[in-house]
Amino acid sequence: MSLMETLLYCLNILKIEIDNEIYRNALELVQKDPKESGNVSNEWIRAIKIIANAHSSLTSYVFSQSQLSDFLTLSAKGIEEKRTSSQIINNAIFKIYRDIIENYENFSYSLKLNFPTIVVDVISIINQGIDTKGTKVSSIGIEKYYQLRKQQSTTMTREEEQKKEWKTPVTVIATSTTTADAIHKERLLLSNKDLVGTLAHITNRERKELEKSLARLQDSDLKRISEICRNYSRLQKYSRLIIEGSGQEFRKEIETELGREIAAYQLGRAASSVKRVRVYIENILDNKFIADVSHGINHVKHNLEYGYQLMNLIERTRRTRQKKIAYL
Repeated sequence: MSLMETLLYCLNILKIEIDNEIYRNALELVQKDPKESGNVSNEWIRAIKIIANAHSSLTSYVFSQSQLSDFLTLSAKGIEEKRTSSQIINNAIFKIYRDIIENYENFSYSLKLNFPTIVVDVISIINQGIDTKGTKVSSIGIEKYYQLRKQQSTTMTREEEQKKEWKTPVTVIATSTTTADAIHKERLLLSNKDLVGTLAHITNRERKELEKSLARLQDSDLKRISEICRNYSRLQKYSRLIIEGSGQEFRKEIETELGREIAAYQLGRAASSVKRVRVYIENILDNKFIADVSHGINHVKHNLEYGYQLMNLIERTRRTRQKKIAYL
């Protein structure tokens, strides 16, 4: 694809519409100077660098959690194949994904604004050993570079802080309504015999036992189990593709449903979650996922849910917003 075609594809994946200022800025940049993307090696990285530049001039628009995740996926498409086999590189990318999923709500307003540019620079380092400004960084220094860039981006101006404070009440109120609706919906699902029936099929447990277990669940876990059961036919299909094929059919099916490509390590994470769906469900029902004291999460549960989130089988959670709602 040409640079313009790649740029338009990325904008579409990021759900940045034609009437969005980022869209207009990006097209203006690439038309004004096709070399605007600077010191980068291919069309994918050039395209997302243009989007990052188009976004960086705005102070009233921040990427959502899902947009940042997709932005990182698109950026990773620019990594040369020979480099994707490196464990150091795979770990570096995975840590950024986890950071987005776990800590997005804790990012400062300034960090959210600058995060796309940080991602582009890290990917450029992975691909070429230098960031987009020409600074050399070794592969073992990627993590330190990433953390340093985050620190440099966390200092807010007074104007940015005021904007964040002004927006927060609107966001919390909207989320509160959405969450209440979701809980109500899942309570209705609980009374639906299909949910218990699907769980009985998966776990081979008695219905009465399952009903008691479901009644004890927190709303968030009840929601996840309901989503898994609602999408269980897809999980069965994925399981067959993994068992019967070499993995390529599974990748093809996932990417077709998502409408985008996924990295090799993401595919592995998704496959692991598919294979362990019964373990995941039974551990939730039996309350066996004990959170780690230092991190506040259970890593096995978290990793399995990350796989389901990648396949859009369950929704991403936003812990910080839920905590805010509790204080309203």
